[in-house]
Amino acid sequence: MMRYIINDYPFEKFDFLHYLKILFKDRGLRAIYQFLNRVHRRAFSRRLIETYAPTGIGLEIGVGARTICPTDRTVLSDAFSVHGVHDSIAKVFFHGGEIPYDDKSFSFIVSEHVLEHIANPLKVLKECIRVLKAGGKLFLFLPHMERTNDSHRKVTTLEHLIDDYNKDVPLDDQTHVDDWFRNVVKKGLMPLHYSHLTKKDLLKTGSIHHHVWTEKQLIEIMDYLALKICYVNAKVPDRRDSFVVVAEKK
Repeated sequence: MMRYIINDYPFEKFDFLHYLKILFKDRGLRAIYQFLNRVHRRAFSRRLIETYAPTGIGLEIGVGARTICPTDRTVLSDAFSVHGVHDSIAKVFFHGGEIPYDDKSFSFIVSEHVLEHIANPLKVLKECIRVLKAGGKLFLFLPHMERTNDSHRKVTTLEHLIDDYNKDVPLDDQTHVDDWFRNVVKKGLMPLHYSHLTKKDLLKTGSIHHHVWTEKQLIEIMDYLALKICYVNAKVPDRRDSFVVVAEKK
């Protein structure tokens, strides 16, 4: 596998100017209101990253259309160039199960509403641990099952994730498709930006939620991976469908 070099990455020097530019592209004139609105600007989440990772180069896995990371020191990556109807702002592309950077490359890693889309999350998390420096922080922002379209589904157990990892399930694993259609699509809870995709495309683009969690399951997963829990919040103030767990590589 080809390795990327961090020094070759074109970081965005002016973080908020970059944020406003991509927000304007996505939202037009509404971007001005959202940029000035503290909740939309995600001040809490940005401050959380600055608090636990005030220095060093970071990596965002699955950045999508917008980022809460400091773009002057974060590598923005994605597996797909398009998510639903939104273009990704990533500058490097790869799947999280094979991160093309050397061991101990990053001071922090951020993943927001990504891990649930991955059929084999332990594989991705172990890759994240590999490329994190000792003392590096892992920020996981995830949809809380009780406040999203997953509210009719059952939580994914650690045992299930371990079994998926041992079986090395592929990216387009179909195990949870029927559950998704029965408890999300047929209940009218399908996200609009995915509604044009066929069942095959939903799998191919990683657009369904393979897994369902609350902060309790993520704490268990972090313990299993021997990561130190630094911070947990069951409800992210500026993204209330989410919870957040911050963990440290020992």
